Amino acid sequence: MRGNGFRRPVGGDQGGGVRVEPGGYLIEVRPGESLIQAAWREGYEWPTLCYGMGTCTACQCEVLEGLDNVSDKTEAENAMLGDLTRRRRRIDPRRVRLACQVRISGDVEVRKPGVRTAENQTAERSGQ
Repeated sequence: MRGNGFRRPVGGDQGGGVRVEPGGYLIEVRPGESLIQAAWREGYEWPTLCYGMGTCTACQCEVLEGLDNVSDKTEAENAMLGDLTRRRRRIDPRRVRLACQVRISGDVEVRKPGVRTAENQTAERSGQ
């Protein structure tokens, strides 16, 4: 990854670090934790409709770098993403993942518009 900004090496069963673009957010993912769980724990709002149940695909993101550091897709994730990736032919289907299902084992960079800090979300709602 190009200057990922993480302070510690990650890999194996250590979880991993995720850079979320276009916001440039850095999220540390603990072992066994999904990307969306880590984002919520660290105070980020991540677009979703099913809140981590794997039934809506709203949390889908594109893995830009570090594809070898993400878990294999489950059958359920493949089923949910099948139609979506067939319609979006320009994107490699291996790179489209559900943040509520994917586990991280090293540094990864993903694209997910709409991710923001909880503070930014609160300020937008109050009109500040």
